[in-house]
Amino acid sequence: MSSLVEQSKRSAAFAAVDKHVLPSVRVLGIGSGSTVVYAVDRLLELKNQNKLNPDLVCVPTSFQSKQLITDAGLRSADLD
Repeated sequence: MSSLVEQSKRSAAFAAVDKHVLPSVRVLGIGSGSTVVYAVDRLLELKNQNKLNPDLVCVPTSFQSKQLITDAGLRSADLD
């Protein structure tokens, strides 16, 4: 990690996921921006630890977030 800003983004994203993405969550909106990368990283860690709902579906708000979800092996759905 190259900077204090990036470290702070990572910490904030991990904290948000840990606080709000409970095992009971089945649908999760994935936003856009530079911090979303870290949120998806944390989701992948939780998935690998079997701490996510196996039925979790992520709804991306952009092409970038859809690509991140796909690359992480998470399920995605469109609103259309």
